[in-house]
Amino acid sequence: MEARALICENSLVTGTIQSRAGDILLVAGPFGLIRALRADGCLLRPEPRDTVLLALTENGEAWIISVLRRAAAQASAELALPEDTRLHGRSLTLEADALRLSGRTVDVRAGLLALGGRMLLQGFAVIQTLCRHMGERALRRRGRYAALDEEVRDLAHRAAGRVRSEARSSYRLRAEHADIRATEQVDIDGRHIKVG
Repeated sequence: MEARALICENSLVTGTIQSRAGDILLVAGPFGLIRALRADGCLLRPEPRDTVLLALTENGEAWIISVLRRAAAQASAELALPEDTRLHGRSLTLEADALRLSGRTVDVRAGLLALGGRMLLQGFAVIQTLCRHMGERALRRRGRYAALDEEVRDLAHRAAGRVRSEARSSYRLRAEHADIRATEQVDIDGRHIKVG
């Protein structure tokens, strides 16, 4: 039933969503069943059995402008936003027991990006990191790689209280100049040792 035949001036009524056919929603209210559209300002997508606020205009249009009550108290909700949406604010906080970001492309830009938590899990096919300076501080760092290939164009410097390297099959050190020094003791132990 069209709203045009029911009213002669703008009015607000409540109703209950009966069904949905694409973008058109069938709403049961004081005027019977009315076909209505969700207004752009109604960000919560109405679902069947939801109680909604309906705006009936004098030109015969019916718009759902708000969802007043969900059909189930714990029902999931979906925000219907325009394709290009921006949120502006001096400070924006998202709090949830579980938060998931999903998208074909996720672009995060900030003057300072701080990540904190008990555990960080990464699973990527390819990771590329481009930066002028990278600093890390960790009580313990552990990694497992099928293959690790690193290239340092200038200076690679590592300072540690102790350094231990283990190789299961072979270990090679190649350089135009190699300088190995120890202030106390140097141990070289092997079944075959070749120098020169």
